[in-house]
Amino acid sequence: MLSSSSRMNSLFVSGPKIVGLLALAALLGAVQPAVAAVQRTVTIDMPAAAGAGSPVTGIISVTTTAADEQIGFFQAEYSVDGGKKWVSICYDTDAGPAAVRNVSFTAGPAGSVALVRVRIAFRSKAGDVDFEGNPIKWDDTWGKWVKPPAKYAKVLVGS
Repeated sequence: MLSSSSRMNSLFVSGPKIVGLLALAALLGAVQPAVAAVQRTVTIDMPAAAGAGSPVTGIISVTTTAADEQIGFFQAEYSVDGGKKWVSICYDTDAGPAAVRNVSFTAGPAGSVALVRVRIAFRSKAGDVDFEGNPIKWDDTWGKWVKPPAKYAKVLVGS
């Protein structure tokens, strides 16, 4: 039977044994350097409600933390009639790693719904991706303003 001090010593590994174990762990992928996850944000900050005929203002902000990535396409529009007619806010290209655009329009009549929509393509050498990191589907979700790459905000218009 081992004494308690012998058992304790058997739990520790040093010298050439530790070097071999660390090399094996690295080879197996158990020891990996910490890699920061890329964060892509698309935020539409609008009021939830507005009075009929009143001014409505908000902010759209977009960012990416990827070192080799920028906002390749930043397209935003608003509608004061529930999406029947859209008015351009911006159709920017190569906007850098962060961009902010102001939104300003006059609310429609009481009972109507104002909408703000934005679609973003983040661009790097690897290609264009949406805010979830998926390749842009140009003829599908991009063209149809579907999430992702699009986001919407709704403003209810009261009396």
